[in-house]
Amino acid sequence: MKRILFFIILFSTGGFGQSNPWAQKFIQTMNDASGVSITIEIEQRQFDSISKESGQIEILKKKQYILDLPTESVFVMGDTIQTWNKVTNQLIIDQTIPGDINIFDLLTGDFDDVKFGEPSERKKNVQMAFDLPQMGYGGELTLKKDGRPDSVKVVYGPDQTVLLTIKNFRKGNLKLYHGFNPKGAEVIDLRE
Repeated sequence: MKRILFFIILFSTGGFGQSNPWAQKFIQTMNDASGVSITIEIEQRQFDSISKESGQIEILKKKQYILDLPTESVFVMGDTIQTWNKVTNQLIIDQTIPGDINIFDLLTGDFDDVKFGEPSERKKNVQMAFDLPQMGYGGELTLKKDGRPDSVKVVYGPDQTVLLTIKNFRKGNLKLYHGFNPKGAEVIDLRE
């Protein structure tokens, strides 16, 4: 759960201030009207510890997405976040914190204070370093030439990184997002 919460609140600042044609192409690709589905591998490194997990992300639109992992799912609709622990069958309902930005905001381009470096075009992809000066985080976004994400790496401390590698990308047919309905789960509502 800690790993997922870190993943969800990875960024806590706001917007896309600069004009960058590759960033714009990426945003257009990720904001398809029918939604996007991404198969991912998450690798988190903390000093000598490395953990890997595979999962699925479905993004209907900004502030409407699901992250599905083997042991839990995180479902966001607007300002409500539902975290379903599949092992204990508990559903925790909470509210997002206004102004917080997460990795999904990076994937949909819904942020302001992220500073992108000059795009570096390679044969098959484009790499852009990014910096979140307010948070002290940095990283790199790698895109395919058609605007699809290839990987996102976030460095949040010495020897502390999260690498999100995209294994498959497709548009539409969002079965997880539209089918999210944990049956018989113990509900814990933390909203005030």
